[in-house]
Amino acid sequence: MNATVEQINSVQHRVKVEITVEAVNAAFDEVYRRLQKKAKIQGFRPGKAPLNMIKKLYGATVANEVGEKLVNGHLFDVLRDKDIRPVASPVLESSDIPALDKVYHFSAVVDVMPKVELTGYAGLAINCDKYEVKEETVTREIDYLRRRHAKTRALDAGTPAAKNHLVTLSHTAVMDGQPVANMDVKDMSVALGHNELLPELEVVLMGMKAGDKKTAPVTLPTTYGDKDLAGKTITFDIELKDVQEMVLPEADGEFAKDVGFDSAEAMTKNIRDHLQSRAESMRRQKLESSLLDKLLEKNDFEVPPSMVDTVIDSMIKELDWQKKEQAQQALHNEEIRKNFRATARRKAQNTLILWQVAQQEKIEVTDEDIKSHIAKMMPAGTDQAQIDSMATKMASRLRENLLFEKAMDFLIKSAKITDIPAAL
Repeated sequence: MNATVEQINSVQHRVKVEITVEAVNAAFDEVYRRLQKKAKIQGFRPGKAPLNMIKKLYGATVANEVGEKLVNGHLFDVLRDKDIRPVASPVLESSDIPALDKVYHFSAVVDVMPKVELTGYAGLAINCDKYEVKEETVTREIDYLRRRHAKTRALDAGTPAAKNHLVTLSHTAVMDGQPVANMDVKDMSVALGHNELLPELEVVLMGMKAGDKKTAPVTLPTTYGDKDLAGKTITFDIELKDVQEMVLPEADGEFAKDVGFDSAEAMTKNIRDHLQSRAESMRRQKLESSLLDKLLEKNDFEVPPSMVDTVIDSMIKELDWQKKEQAQQALHNEEIRKNFRATARRKAQNTLILWQVAQQEKIEVTDEDIKSHIAKMMPAGTDQAQIDSMATKMASRLRENLLFEKAMDFLIKSAKITDIPAAL
């Protein structure tokens, strides 16, 4: 066997292998003899048919099996000898049709881990929003809770939609003559005047009556969540189906008890605590995103395509599919995979960055770390034996997750962060 290795890029090698005539003939012989033991041929007991007859009967059908045997029997020997460590199964790129008394050639592409040597990862300077939970934000959440438990009262036919009305609408959206399906809604209920809709779209609805239809262009704000639509003009075909008056309950002790709290004060505290937790979570997400962005600016590197594909698989499986068959179809839909590829590549890079930080800083996750994490997730007073049992079952998965979390904690703790005041 002769083998050569060509580096395609920093994360892929091409392995070319030439297998000798002797090895090819030996592979054919092995396959024929295996078939001989199983063959049922009239006039011969099982396994007793002459080898020449087996070759004549099966000669045209064994090539693929011989090819697989030659590839599997030699490729990993080459990888071991050349000290190449694949991160996924090698992909066969080309191969001969094997034939007796002929050398056999094949080539395969092998994905390998990039060499990531991070520099400048400690003490990164970043700006980050620091969210303040203001009283008006708490009031807004209480008002939202009141709207969820509001009663409705029918209005006279032909009443124009106005603030504090609950309207039911459907609309389709078009941009530059093309449908924007993810902005279509059907029979959606909205409380007018409470920031539940785009302000520009709410202006269009004001004054419409049940049964009215209207076509209106609306320019989305530049801060709109979908960057592909931000600042663009969307044409909405709107149908207003119903207009009702909302009767809001007072935010008093009686209402608090109706929604599961002992008092109005307890309700307000719970909402404030929830908002504070959300503010801290949002800040953490922005810190993580900003730090990883900075690190990639300083230390950009390629990611093995197979690793990106694995991340895409996970992202697709995590979507809320109604049927298992839909998820399976999506996994093999090239358009869907293409749309996920950039995000998946970035997720893979982030994973490798955090892994490398952990290695360079010698960060470790102990058994006690795992047990402590599980204890926080469990109800107070959970038996230690139960925690220990769960730690044994979940150790492998949790150890990796906690390692990445610790690596991120290190980056955040060492960073030079300038707070930017922001309202939640």
